[in-house]
Amino acid sequence: MELIASSSDPPQLDDYDNSFDNYDSNYGIQTKDDLYHFVKTSIHTPSLLGDGCGGLLTLSVSTIYASKPPNKELCHSHYTALTVKNALVDIVRELRDDGIRPNVDIYNPDVPLVVVLKGRRLNDGRGGRGGRGGRNDYNSYDTQEDEMGVADVELYRCLHTQGSLHRRGYRSGGDNNDSSWNDDEEETEWETNNSRRRNDNRPQEVSTSAPPPIHKAAMKETMAAGLLLEAGWDKLISAARGDGQCAVLVDPMTGSGTLPVEAALIACDMAPGLLRIASWRSSGDNDSLNPHRFPPCIRWKDFSDQTTWDELLDKATSRAKSGMKWARSISSEQDGHKNVKIMCNEINPRAKSLAQSSIRSAGVGSLVSLSEGDCIHWDLGGESEEEEETNRDIIQGRTIFVCNPPWGLRLTDDIDESWVSLREFLRREAGGCESWVLSGNKDLTKILRMRTSRKVPVQTAGEDLRWLQYHIFQKNKIEA
Repeated sequence: MELIASSSDPPQLDDYDNSFDNYDSNYGIQTKDDLYHFVKTSIHTPSLLGDGCGGLLTLSVSTIYASKPPNKELCHSHYTALTVKNALVDIVRELRDDGIRPNVDIYNPDVPLVVVLKGRRLNDGRGGRGGRGGRNDYNSYDTQEDEMGVADVELYRCLHTQGSLHRRGYRSGGDNNDSSWNDDEEETEWETNNSRRRNDNRPQEVSTSAPPPIHKAAMKETMAAGLLLEAGWDKLISAARGDGQCAVLVDPMTGSGTLPVEAALIACDMAPGLLRIASWRSSGDNDSLNPHRFPPCIRWKDFSDQTTWDELLDKATSRAKSGMKWARSISSEQDGHKNVKIMCNEINPRAKSLAQSSIRSAGVGSLVSLSEGDCIHWDLGGESEEEEETNRDIIQGRTIFVCNPPWGLRLTDDIDESWVSLREFLRREAGGCESWVLSGNKDLTKILRMRTSRKVPVQTAGEDLRWLQYHIFQKNKIEA
């Protein structure tokens, strides 16, 4: 999102602006009238939506509350968004002789706007942009009605539409339909569709199958990618590209398969937005362009041109094709092994089905293998004899183990047994390798009976977690 106005900054009055009346941005916003005047005096609407000299862009407005505003007039997300919309529409009407106003499009607007409100008390000082002035919770103003409270407001325009960008498109449900990226074809279906959609506004075929819901404990795609980068998976991939040896990743409790799929995307140098473009399906009730292939930003008044965007997509597609070809090629230094090998396992059949769907939809089935069962019985050759080491799936110094085991918030069945299975699996299979485990319960972590090398704090969905690194030493063999 691009910040276009903040109530913490003084307004930039222009010759078309109305008077600022009694509102002073130095003291924050208290009522819907304050919000209305803030928008009218802070936004250069002609450059945002257009004016009487050209066509008008469509818009939408949504609201996010970072903390509770002091006035009930600002506590309703719909009416807050409506106030912002009305202010922008009124400016355009005043600029045009014909009184025509910009239209609202909630599905694929040219200019998606987001207004963020942060409540604070005046006696706590100005919070400022991104500040913490006062207690930042939804009960901040429920106790002292006589205390003066205000809201800081920030207005953003989104470069994209159709939901959060953490949704890559390979998951089942909603915006995450099956992707048309196919790693087994020389020219991917995404490239074919990409070429066809450049100048084609025909609706795409509608998927008639009802995909299964996302697993209730599924990790966000962006979080999974961040954890993998923290674990150094990208560095291992870079080393594999340079020295010809392979890179291996193992996830013994994969759940919905988010970690292995994200690992495959990183290994293939595949921009996740490509899958998002390919996964889109028209609703079939209008002739609409793919909003991911043709994002709102290319329609803006101040965007350079669509050729720049097309060049970026072509470059990303070329990198993904090259990366996929390299990842599934046989390593030059280790016979029988691909440059990238990703193995995962899941005991729950329903979660395994979701993982299979994600792997297939992302087009990384040639890189990711999926097993079913308790990981305590998952044999990767960890106790093979020395002469059989060449047949092992695990390669010391080239393998990273990652895992997000259940720790009690959303999955509560047989938790202790799961951690015991993980402990025995890592001790048997991960000797001489590096392991990373995500945990939100330090008592469960103690079941592993291993000393951590690093503890990386992770906060998500109000939970305080740790991304734990373990170096597991290889057992010394005892001569008979």
